Amino acid sequence: MAGRYRALLIGNSTYPADEHNLQTLKGPVKDIAALNRALVDRTTGLFADVDVTLLPEATSARVIRALGTFFDSASRDDVLLLYFSGHGKLDQSGRLHLCVQDTESGQLLSTAVSSARINEFAEASRAQNTVIILDCCYAGAFRGGDLGESVAGPGRYVLSSCRGTQLANDATIDNGTSAFTQHLIDGLLDADLDQNDDGFITFTDLYTYVDEQLRREGKQIPQRRVDGDGDVRLARRSERERVNPPSSPAQTPPAERPDARPETIQTRRRPNRPLLIGAGAVVFAAVIGVVIALTNGGSGSGGSGSNGGQTPLPSLNPGSGSYTATAPWRLRVTDDIQANDVGCTLRLTNSTTHEVVSLPITYQRITKQVSETGPFTWETTDRGCVVAALAGAGSAVLPFTQTDDLDTDSFAAPATVLVEIKDFQDSSECTFRLYNPVDGQEISVAKAPAGTKSVTLDPLGRSTVYLNKDDCAVQISAKT
Repeated sequence: MAGRYRALLIGNSTYPADEHNLQTLKGPVKDIAALNRALVDRTTGLFADVDVTLLPEATSARVIRALGTFFDSASRDDVLLLYFSGHGKLDQSGRLHLCVQDTESGQLLSTAVSSARINEFAEASRAQNTVIILDCCYAGAFRGGDLGESVAGPGRYVLSSCRGTQLANDATIDNGTSAFTQHLIDGLLDADLDQNDDGFITFTDLYTYVDEQLRREGKQIPQRRVDGDGDVRLARRSERERVNPPSSPAQTPPAERPDARPETIQTRRRPNRPLLIGAGAVVFAAVIGVVIALTNGGSGSGGSGSNGGQTPLPSLNPGSGSYTATAPWRLRVTDDIQANDVGCTLRLTNSTTHEVVSLPITYQRITKQVSETGPFTWETTDRGCVVAALAGAGSAVLPFTQTDDLDTDSFAAPATVLVEIKDFQDSSECTFRLYNPVDGQEISVAKAPAGTKSVTLDPLGRSTVYLNKDDCAVQISAKT
């Protein structure tokens, strides 16, 4: 039976359990969204949409569960690609741990995901070819010690963003990609890398390109380790296929040879099918307490044919997903549409009460606090809308600045909350509301006409609150 190309992409930007030692990163969530698009690219990709899983902002338990499902469900002929972007920390023995939502620097073994655990999953998997790509500090220390000596096992291909003693560079702008991951994406999307002129981008081609680019920029030095027979193909060069059609079966593109295996460039592309599944499940697998299955896909169109001589309406690829929660949670939507951006809207449905809530359109990012528990489903306008379901109401620390629309993370309530308006963003008035994150009840409200410098809100004795706002960019603090 022919195998598949399958990927699990894990990205973690925020670290609420240890904010003082693990600072918020700009790139990881964007990294996995951008890498996803490269892997499933219609021109060069070898991965089908349904075979790429995104896992943003997850706890260690959910990451481990997703790793188990990912590796355990693989067949012998599958090619597996595991990618992580986020903080990496070394323990006292020099072993690498990947940091996630609940990681505490002083409790790495119990709150982070160790490289040893990942290797256990990989070694137990039936898949004969596994690619592991790590974009984090100390990534070269994968499995402890020097990367070249420590990662063993047939069919293992490891690419790390830096040496075992180096720090990796985060994105330089909000919602941007890191230098390492951007070069990785450029390589997959065909940056003239095909060294043996066979029409495909291999692991070695990709490493060589990324290494050259990072050395030229004077940034961290990537590392690799290969314990496989030969090389593994990760992308194709369809431009070469169009100019010089293959003349032998070994060079025939996968669309023409459905029986090919991944090692000989097989793919099962199924456009307009589910794209995004995340946080605790790979194929809608249940997790105790919370189930997150973010699936983007489907098909649709905003218009076709003639449009009266005007610019054609953008095509839409609606997405859907589900979440089951046992406690208050947050829904975060990030607009990552790359072309014909019509913005992201989302309809959230409580599967028990059938109540529907529509989130306002965003071209950046919004967060919605949800106090109700139980099963929920949602629909988005485009599969470029990255949806993350986050457990808990969050734990912001005053003072902080909020530019995202809708709800902030919850924070410890002072006697009086001071909201300073930094930018009305062309609005004539901004409205601010304090809510109780436990039950979602409104506590107090204040309106600020354009030109107002600040407003105050009374938490009425609540211990924790969150702020709901519209377009204004604000700083939130305790009034002194």
